Amino acid sequence: MTQPPLLGSVCLRTDQVVRIGPLTLRIASDVPNFPALRYFSRAARMPTGTVPDVELWCLSDADPGLPADTTARARNLGSGYYVTDHFGPPVRMSSSGSRIVLVGDHLERLVWPYVVKYLLLRHTATTGGLFLKAAALAAGDGATLIVGRGGAGKSVLLTGLCRNGATFITNSHVVLAGGAVQGVASTMRMRPGPWLDQAASTAALDPRERLIDPDEAFPHHASGAVPLRAVWIADFRAPDEHDVQQLPPDEAAGIVEQFAFGLNVYRLEEDLLDLCGGDYRAFATQYGRMRAQLHTAVNNCPTYRVRSDVQLTTHRDQLLQLLCDGGTS
Repeated sequence: MTQPPLLGSVCLRTDQVVRIGPLTLRIASDVPNFPALRYFSRAARMPTGTVPDVELWCLSDADPGLPADTTARARNLGSGYYVTDHFGPPVRMSSSGSRIVLVGDHLERLVWPYVVKYLLLRHTATTGGLFLKAAALAAGDGATLIVGRGGAGKSVLLTGLCRNGATFITNSHVVLAGGAVQGVASTMRMRPGPWLDQAASTAALDPRERLIDPDEAFPHHASGAVPLRAVWIADFRAPDEHDVQQLPPDEAAGIVEQFAFGLNVYRLEEDLLDLCGGDYRAFATQYGRMRAQLHTAVNNCPTYRVRSDVQLTTHRDQLLQLLCDGGTS
């Protein structure tokens, strides 16, 4: 693959193309076995020679001297503020067309917390889709989104159902377009518990967590976009509990907007404003389009608040039946 201008002298020790939902991303680094690749499922790795949609160069030892961006995000990275509550040493960001270059130390801390999310936002802002923070699984020909606050049991719920018949779509990021769900093939960060096979997991960047590759953990995987059929709000409270209630559309839309709308959850509003050329009216148009699409999607399918200990067989079977019925039982 031809190297971008001004980067030909960089000695690459990692060079891998991965798929992130509808996009292919080349990750190039002068760091051997660049740690950020751990967060992509093996199923996301593309064959050698794949021409990527976007390139990300993460350079720690070499500085090609490219000028820094003038965007708000580049200024934040330069001051050591990454995104939401992620901080670290200053990072210089330079982007041109389909290429992003980051220069600094421990850049693996930025690939998932920021770059992947930014690229999904940029793609959906350009194509008219919607980027969501959500897990997703399927039964038959319909997909169900699982959303909720951190620690609400989304990954445990997903794992319990996908190990017992449901089809895995994604654990973290979703692109919704044309009423269909497409997932991003990431590894799953989970805390130790009965749902986690320690032997089949590896250490995460956070020492309290382990990584599971869904390509190895689950027997069934969606090969493409799946029509959205239902939304579940995960709200695990206590062992042995099982309480599933359908929510009115206005309540459901408000919850999903605050806990699953990628632009809000990941604080990407300044990135969208820069994508709009700093034009607040263009920003308002894009934001309004995304918000309307989100509310339409939620209003067109049933939404349930799910409080359930999925480790119990009886509870799991009831949830699998609801999943298969598409939220009609």
